[in-house]
Amino acid sequence: MKGIALSTIAYILIAIVSVSLLITYIGLNFSPLIRKAYCSFLLGLTSFLPLPESLQPSIPSFCKVEPSAQVIEIESGDVSFISQQIAAYSLACWEITGEVNLGNDRNCYELVLKRVNGVVKEENVTSFLPQGYENIIDWKIGDITSPKSVGIYYNSTSNKIEVI
Repeated sequence: MKGIALSTIAYILIAIVSVSLLITYIGLNFSPLIRKAYCSFLLGLTSFLPLPESLQPSIPSFCKVEPSAQVIEIESGDVSFISQQIAAYSLACWEITGEVNLGNDRNCYELVLKRVNGVVKEENVTSFLPQGYENIIDWKIGDITSPKSVGIYYNSTSNKIEVI
């Protein structure tokens, strides 16, 4: 009886590892929601089962925890300066993520605006972008009229920098 039970457990473990490896190879084409669920399942599985390191499935690169957004405080309330900073950090985020299309979303920067003396609009920001980069920004924040926090975020699905 003990031999059958041990062999059954071994078959189950081999099946779990095989399915995990299969999903890992297919996983690069998953949508972000399915990818997140898969990563949660895989991380839970590796922490729950007491498997030796040789039998544990490898964690794919898209499941690695990304660094949090870098926080930048902008003290100036000048609309032109704020627009220039948003454009500069959006372009910097694009150069790290969008140009190479990493395939996963990323929080790049959080700009904390301490003062705003006027109205910051999308047109103000895109006017500071170099020629050919005007369409990399997806402006989702609306007009900025008061102090707030502005997120610079790379969306891999649309392959654009979102200003949120």
